Amino acid sequence: MMKKPRYLQIADVLIDKINSGELAVGSILPTEGNLQTEFDVSRVTIRKAMQVLVDKDLLFRQRGSGTYVKAPRAKHNALQLSGFVEEVSAQGKTPSSKIITFELLECEQDVADKLGIEVGEEVYSIRRLRMIDDEPEVLEHTYLPVALFPDLSIEAMRNSKYDYIENTKGLKIHLARQSVKPQILDKDTASELNVDIYQPVIRVDSVGELVNGDIFEYTIHYFKVEQYSFDYVAYR
Repeated sequence: MMKKPRYLQIADVLIDKINSGELAVGSILPTEGNLQTEFDVSRVTIRKAMQVLVDKDLLFRQRGSGTYVKAPRAKHNALQLSGFVEEVSAQGKTPSSKIITFELLECEQDVADKLGIEVGEEVYSIRRLRMIDDEPEVLEHTYLPVALFPDLSIEAMRNSKYDYIENTKGLKIHLARQSVKPQILDKDTASELNVDIYQPVIRVDSVGELVNGDIFEYTIHYFKVEQYSFDYVAYR
């Protein structure tokens, strides 16, 4: 087996230290000179090793100060249908939700088309700010047909929407059809997500179906680019 280049070996050591907590989030790394001495290599080798970690989004450099361990991004697996609470909890983080609006509306054409219902039918229009470790990360605007969920409450939406649908209502979720694109937010939406109006976000439109073919939701998600990553697995 071919031996890894020295800079990759050093990168692996540093990654292990980050994963173990020996190099904690927010801590400053030793200087290049100290790392040269520790690993007995050239400055070029150290810089190449550090760049590997920067490319993996594990470090950030602050001019005039040093190189620091970066907090890991939250991850979203777009190919696995799981709720925000499940997904974030599985990463060892604490999810929470803030209800911005909870309204009952007569749906317009675009929402009716997504939900497969008639214009004017009643829907819930719910805007939620999803937080990870008390930091706002995702803004959701969800539309749900009142006919499917006549007893939906604000309390249910403060927790897991999927838990309410499957465990409280006894319905089985089958799939979600999603589209992903970058977007620049309007002033009000940027303010809700606490980002600059000119800062791009990742918009994910999701239409969810039950096993019987009924459409149960249309949700627009806005993910912060700098704090959220998307994971994909491609099979051949």
